[in-house]
Amino acid sequence: MRYQMEILLAGCSREGLSMLESLLGARREVRVTTKVLADSGVDPLRDVSPIPDAMVLMVSENWRSELAALTDRSTTSRPPLLVIGEKDNAELIRVAMRAGARDFLSMPVAEAEIGQFIGQLQRDHRSQSSHKTARLTAVINAKGGSGASMVAANLAHILAESIQKHTVLLDMDMQFGALPLYFNLTPRNGLVRALELVDSLDLMALEGYVLNHQSGLDLMAATSEDKVTIADVPEDRVEMLLKLLGEAYEDIVVDLPRWISGATAMTLEHADHVLVVMEQGIAHLRDAQRLVSILRTELNISNSQVTVAVNRFSKSSPVSLKDISGALPDVRIVTLPNDYKRVSQSINIGSPLLESVPGASITRELVKVTRSLSGGGGQLRSAGSRWSLLSWARQA
Repeated sequence: MRYQMEILLAGCSREGLSMLESLLGARREVRVTTKVLADSGVDPLRDVSPIPDAMVLMVSENWRSELAALTDRSTTSRPPLLVIGEKDNAELIRVAMRAGARDFLSMPVAEAEIGQFIGQLQRDHRSQSSHKTARLTAVINAKGGSGASMVAANLAHILAESIQKHTVLLDMDMQFGALPLYFNLTPRNGLVRALELVDSLDLMALEGYVLNHQSGLDLMAATSEDKVTIADVPEDRVEMLLKLLGEAYEDIVVDLPRWISGATAMTLEHADHVLVVMEQGIAHLRDAQRLVSILRTELNISNSQVTVAVNRFSKSSPVSLKDISGALPDVRIVTLPNDYKRVSQSINIGSPLLESVPGASITRELVKVTRSLSGGGGQLRSAGSRWSLLSWARQA
């Protein structure tokens, strides 16, 4: 569910517009509207609201009037323009350029020609929106097996399905990641290949490296053939990928492996929210304390950005919620009920909890957590120094 450009096709020739519509119809990065002009010479943008991201105008014999109507508009009220008209008409081309045309083509238009125009629009949009980034939520286990993948998968699905956010779920466990199974999907190309090519990818090319779920959620994960670990990946390539995803989506949810490396540290530093998943137990509590301490002291992540989710919560556990709150002061703590049967069934059939058991208590609590985390806008923060953290990791 990436950004789709709104493109208006306008002209008097129904046949010509139909040909253009067939060329653009298969492109997922655009959404096409066609306007057949009843009278030549009228303003093609008359009664069009809102103004589209771009317009393809097939001019008629009365091209002077059609282009004059566009020229009379302010530059802010006319979109980027592609004009299609008579070949070798130098005067037409000059007037089209004065009307703001980015390019000029003649019929029949080749798919590659229209593709170049769309590609330039995408690059322009990317450049204009490069200061904007998606909200990034990092999910990590305090201790292995606490359920971070389950939480990340369902949190991302709720964002896409219930809250209607353009969301991508990134599985950073390149050896044992299983998030595609949660959605009954099979990775293709995959995360590792995307990282290899990230410096040459644009928003259009990104399409080939994500899996699309019926809810609108996109998923990026390693394939079974990939043999690298997150520790093998240079952190700058992960950072480039996060920035690219940040331009394409409103929310990024990252399921991080429980391994502090340069790439995971960088991801945590960029996160708007860090969700630490633990269970009730002395060992879990000790590791949660250590992890939260690293987030605070090594990565300069504030307490307000950290939420600890106590998974499989039970009031009868010897380690009480009061004990956890006392050991993790000033950190928000939420609880998720123990519903092993429903969660296990959800994973086994590849159907998220909101689809398979929308009324279950575990689903309701995950919806509450998701809504509480989605309240603010995200910005990809500048990364700070990681040398102290990496030094700590080498000594551990």
